[in-house]
Amino acid sequence: MLSYIIPGVIVIVIVYFTARFLFDILLRGFLPFIPSRPWVVEQIINEFDLPVGKQNCIAFSTGRSGFFHALERKYPQAKLTAIEPNLFPFLVSWVQTLVRETKINVVREEVFRVNVRDADFVYCHLYPNDLRGMGKKFKFECRPDTIIVSTGFNIMNLNLDKAIPLEDRRGKLDWLSKNQKLFQRKSKKFKKENKAFFYKI
Repeated sequence: MLSYIIPGVIVIVIVYFTARFLFDILLRGFLPFIPSRPWVVEQIINEFDLPVGKQNCIAFSTGRSGFFHALERKYPQAKLTAIEPNLFPFLVSWVQTLVRETKINVVREEVFRVNVRDADFVYCHLYPNDLRGMGKKFKFECRPDTIIVSTGFNIMNLNLDKAIPLEDRRGKLDWLSKNQKLFQRKSKKFKKENKAFFYKI
């Protein structure tokens, strides 16, 4: 009897989290995997340098950790901690770290519970609801000269150092480029900007 129940429960759990994940992407407008696109990652990473001895990096809502995989190639000695509060992206990222040669430490944790006092670089790919209060948290916890980057949305209560436009380099023939409006959030409450925002404490 258990030989039928256990596989059934596993299938139901997988279907549930997959359906929830697809709903978040297509209907709620959450942004779990966009930073992994090479044309976004390349432009952001080229905008800053991490000196030796100051390469303790934390990323919030990392999806598949595409940004950190690219950062690790540039800074192989960096300490990389990827924080992913959502279960499905966390599992995907965690499994990838098992099959790839990487030092990225993937952790499932709520963003406000993460201590950023020792961070030299903080990368945020969070929706505005999750960004609320992050500016005050960074001001209170981060050391001077900590580099903070947010994609898509500005972080309130932080002094903006610069904002760079993210040029879509996928090409005019790319299907996603031509049909990107299909994947934009329908609600007018939040408007995602095609920019990366840089801050220094």
